[in-house]
Amino acid sequence: MNKSKVPSFVSLIILTAITSVFWVIFGVYRIFTTKPSPKVSDEILETVNPELDRETIGKIRNRIFFEESQIPQTQITQTPIPAPTELPTPTPTASPSGTPTASPTATASAQATP
Repeated sequence: MNKSKVPSFVSLIILTAITSVFWVIFGVYRIFTTKPSPKVSDEILETVNPELDRETIGKIRNRIFFEESQIPQTQITQTPIPAPTELPTPTPTASPSGTPTASPTATASAQATP
């Protein structure tokens, strides 16, 4: 029994239709689940004057002034840092004079010669 093969053009139309249906469904879902953007008042959206108001800055400078005696002295406690100690210099030690030799059975063994 021979199975009839569906033309590739028909497969393409079916896949496009399925994609379009899912696209519409997810678009409608997104419309209902997204929150609307908040309403911003016009006062906030007004442009800001880039010029500095020198009179206001002068008022701010003159408003707060402390004498040296009015500022309390704070003590900062710090832990003392220990002085570095010198490490002893390592001295080389004599190594054993034995040399490893290969065994005929291919197992690892070392023989020391006196």
